[in-house]
Amino acid sequence: MVYLHSDYIITPLGEDATANLEAIVQMKSKLQLHDTIHGEKIMTPVMASLLDEHAWQMDGYTLFESLCIHAIDGALKKNPTDLSCERCVFILSSTKGDIWISMADSARHIAQYFGNNTRPIVVSTACTSGVSAQITAYRLLEAGCYDKAVVVGCDVQCKFIISGFQCLKALSADSCKPFSVDRSGLNAGEAAACMILSKSSSGMAWQMLGGSIHNDANHISGPSRTAEGSLRCLQDALKYVEKDDLALLSVHGTGTLYNDEMESIAIHRAGLGQVPVTALKGVFGHTMGAAGLLETILSLHALEEGIILPSKGFCEQGTTYPVNLSTTLRQTDKRTMIKLLSGFGGVNAAVAWTHTSHILTTTCSEQEWDVLDEMTINETDDLVKLYRTQVGDWPKFFKMDQLSRLGFLSVELLLQHLRATYSDFEIDTEKCDLLIANRSASLKNDKDYQQTIVDEESYYPSPALFVYTLPNIVTGEIAIRHHLMGETICYILDNENEIFSLARQTLKHQPSEQAIVGWIECADSEHYRAHIQFWKKIKMR
Repeated sequence: MVYLHSDYIITPLGEDATANLEAIVQMKSKLQLHDTIHGEKIMTPVMASLLDEHAWQMDGYTLFESLCIHAIDGALKKNPTDLSCERCVFILSSTKGDIWISMADSARHIAQYFGNNTRPIVVSTACTSGVSAQITAYRLLEAGCYDKAVVVGCDVQCKFIISGFQCLKALSADSCKPFSVDRSGLNAGEAAACMILSKSSSGMAWQMLGGSIHNDANHISGPSRTAEGSLRCLQDALKYVEKDDLALLSVHGTGTLYNDEMESIAIHRAGLGQVPVTALKGVFGHTMGAAGLLETILSLHALEEGIILPSKGFCEQGTTYPVNLSTTLRQTDKRTMIKLLSGFGGVNAAVAWTHTSHILTTTCSEQEWDVLDEMTINETDDLVKLYRTQVGDWPKFFKMDQLSRLGFLSVELLLQHLRATYSDFEIDTEKCDLLIANRSASLKNDKDYQQTIVDEESYYPSPALFVYTLPNIVTGEIAIRHHLMGETICYILDNENEIFSLARQTLKHQPSEQAIVGWIECADSEHYRAHIQFWKKIKMR
């Protein structure tokens, strides 16, 4: 079992949960128009909630790293524990990190500040990173790999990110209005949030019951119109809790047309239309890698006070199916919640928490895995030639970035080989997980996109290019090709051996029947490598 040992948040509204809860209840927000982002001039003013960098910057660390360190330190001061031991793992949740610095390096800098030298893990699955990081920690603790996990999430806004959202026409010129009929887009936000999780129940009030990640295999930048991935996450979460025991659903609620519509459909299809819903983007904006942690922590603290937080910006219902959202504070005597998120790459995630013991006990036997076969592609291989000679039936290939082409081809060729070798081979699209890692994240694409925004006289940010600056998009492309509705997750790690070790740990008690596990690294156009394995469950005990 996994318990919340301590937590801390840093937002433009203040530090820790108490100050932020008071601000939310009073409907306060720091969302305002900015024409510069941390000293960088942007082409069009943007509605955003930004942190004061001068208040948090530490010597020898980037602003991103400094915020993570402050958040962890705040959690430690609330409830001290030794983070330097080898039985403690650091997990960093971020969408972009510092962009030009490896997130793997940042994670190591942060962990070493606290005297920890275990292998840190970076979870980078777009907007779902904060929930996916909680789930990763839960699995590692449940598998007995560690006794404690530090899960910290953060993203710092910059011209790079803002220009991308602007070219996607995803930003609202006003404060965002989740689920409202006149919603027109999201706002940018900044925050840092930390959870310290423990296997020890001593004095701990909150227990994580489990979580779920699903791809909707629909589109790399558009949610499923029938909410397939989000629905599956909710259905899985309901294996841990009874509907009638739910105090609330904390949702993504970005204020964009398609996300809010998709979530309303998922909630309706899951039979949760009467459950109270909270959406906090109208207060903080979209804090990206911090959102899953920030919004979970605030919801837990609100439930501890017996309240359901109001949703700033919400007015007239504007989705096909109404959601039980409120602009006023509500009371509750229930202490169980689900946190739901979705993001680019078709990924969706949900995690369930309760203040008491398990409401429903679900068990999953420990699994053993066999590597059925593997495929390697190196920089000596011509990717376009491989596609034309070995695949040839997926024209979207030529729209992909090089990282996605590499991942797409390695999985495609591996599956072709398996079908040719084993006459009875079939991929289980519902129960096949996809776990991918690399070191450089999307660095090549970041550099390419940066060239489109450096010159104000030749400013041409491309939405088609920007979407590939998320490292998990490769998993989305693979899921779409093969209709994979199971889990897809992207890690940023130091070397390829680590992903196979991590996969064995996190898949240990999963209900998956199959898994595609591998390393897909593309440092630049001339240096790339893919090493993909297909795993199958061989025995349960």
